Amino acid sequence: MVCSHSRLADTRLLGSKVAYLFSLCVVVIGLATTAKRAVADLLIYSPPGTDMTVQLMGNVDVNVGGTISYRHPRGTLHFSAQDCKIVRTTSTKKLYANERLEAKRGGTADAYLKLALWCVEHALIKQADEAIKEAWKVDPDNRRVKLMLALTRYRRGTVPSSPNIEEEIRAFVKNEDMKVARSRHFILLHDTPENDDPILKMPVSRYRLQLLEKVYDSFYMKYALEGYPLKVPREPMRVVLFNNHGDYLNFVRLLDPSLKMASGFYSPKENIAIYYQQRSDHAFAGLSETSKMLSQSRESLKRAQLRGEVSGAGEFIRFAKTLELIMDIIVEDEEIEVVTHEATHQLAANSDLLSRERFQVRWAHEGLASYFEAPKDATWSGIGAVNETRLGYYRILALDPERSSIEYVVTDRIFDEAGDHFSQLAAYGQAWALTHFLMEKHLDKLIEFYRKMAVDDFETTRDEVWQAKVLKTFKQCFGDLEKLDLEWRSYMQGLRTDAEKLAAQP
Repeated sequence: MVCSHSRLADTRLLGSKVAYLFSLCVVVIGLATTAKRAVADLLIYSPPGTDMTVQLMGNVDVNVGGTISYRHPRGTLHFSAQDCKIVRTTSTKKLYANERLEAKRGGTADAYLKLALWCVEHALIKQADEAIKEAWKVDPDNRRVKLMLALTRYRRGTVPSSPNIEEEIRAFVKNEDMKVARSRHFILLHDTPENDDPILKMPVSRYRLQLLEKVYDSFYMKYALEGYPLKVPREPMRVVLFNNHGDYLNFVRLLDPSLKMASGFYSPKENIAIYYQQRSDHAFAGLSETSKMLSQSRESLKRAQLRGEVSGAGEFIRFAKTLELIMDIIVEDEEIEVVTHEATHQLAANSDLLSRERFQVRWAHEGLASYFEAPKDATWSGIGAVNETRLGYYRILALDPERSSIEYVVTDRIFDEAGDHFSQLAAYGQAWALTHFLMEKHLDKLIEFYRKMAVDDFETTRDEVWQAKVLKTFKQCFGDLEKLDLEWRSYMQGLRTDAEKLAAQP
């Protein structure tokens, strides 16, 4: 069984969005020079005529004349006020300050470990480490504190490699020209350029390894702080990154043609995760081409303006820059979602949470990876962030009482009987939804189910006998399924995306 991240983008719809975004470049937007500061936390931008939304956290200026300026690390973005919604929220920084104050008031090791868990779930790894240090100061002999300190030492160390590992990856990929890069816990075979990427400000390989290490830290710290420390790998985990989507497609045609629809995948047998740069995908080709055209047009106008050949081009130049940055953000968010999904598959297998060779329940694999993935549509990303796309597919299938039942999901019929791409995406939605519920409400029983089901090898026949065994094991762990089903549906009715939560604010 190969674990993959199914492509969620409708390429035709994306193409129409790109075309519309480019058409907006001919619009002249008047930007006033006098600005009045609006203390805002979130800017939601909706290009007119599309169903796209881009959510941006940060500082916003509301300008006289009906325009908005947003300062992003890569530059300042300019929008028409009528296409934006500004929402005041409590920033993660403020929430962290409140949680830290609560831990300080508690003054116990457990209070600081609770703070550390909150930090991990909100992607604040540095602050989580600081909370663990505070717990040690309060109670250096605390068993849980000692465990977390031991994990910290391992996270910061580098696992040894060997020439055999590189040789095995090359034998799998069959490409001797690819280069090797290392981080503390990963070895990466890649063919990306060695020079700094103009957007990332570092080589693509280094950026990818940094992202993988962040997923590694979050995954291990989450389970350890919940009371379930996992086995740590004693050799680097193996990763391949293709610079070009076409090269990835050539590779999977020989391996498994069905993977052509995957944005990346993890192969348990070889214990290797395979990725390609999302920017090279034909689904994003329009974005890349439009971005180049915008950049060229912007530079041409700048030169013409300096020569005095045109006037009033400043508005177009600023707006073109805004669209370029939005396109970069869209692609980067997709990249992060794919990497966090597939890295979770690999981490679950190498930690023995979901045994690499003995656990073959697909909904559990995909549900866990979807739970840990950083959804591209979430305002602030962290573990368990609500994925708008996954939630949407869950809600569609929830109207079908049979295909949305717990029994249908846990026996993997939800995947085995998915006859088309839409049904596959709906299966991911159900697996994500059930795992989200069980992770938040019944983690102890879910861990027990994982361990009891680690009994099937790669050759297991997934027939009715196997389905009955899975269902029996699930019932042993969770009890009355009718009661659990009602609890699950009630939980999902209350689950909201960031956008839905913000829309409900007065």
